[in-house]
Amino acid sequence: MGALLLFLHIIGAGVWLGASVTQFVVTPALRNAGGAPAAAWMRQTVRLGTAVLMPAAVLLLVTGVWMVLREDVYEFEQAFVAIGIAMVVVGAVLGTRVFGPEGKKAAESHEAGDEAAASESHRRIAMFGAIDVLLLLFTIWAMVKRLGL
Repeated sequence: MGALLLFLHIIGAGVWLGASVTQFVVTPALRNAGGAPAAAWMRQTVRLGTAVLMPAAVLLLVTGVWMVLREDVYEFEQAFVAIGIAMVVVGAVLGTRVFGPEGKKAAESHEAGDEAAASESHRRIAMFGAIDVLLLLFTIWAMVKRLGL
């Protein structure tokens, strides 16, 4: 059971990282296209957040907590465990407060032909997207290193 939990945990991290990097790389190219292509992409990034990133974060949280409760080696007070839980919280906050709302705003702005407003939404998404990817990479490093164990 422990190997299955770890396998699922790693899949969750891979999905989260892959989706985040994809958004971070593809969004600028489509932002520059503007109009309907940019609007469609932004609508899909919002969908990606709820259909892919949220389930991946839930999978990470559930399997991580389950492993801590199941294994005698891990404790909630260990740095890597606390960092992992904090990252899920940060991801949820960024998703609900920045990526979702700004993605919708960007899509609506592109559809309305207001590229200046869309650009502002893209700027915020890019800034917080970079923070999200860097924090996620740090969290993965902390997990691999088992920081605090």
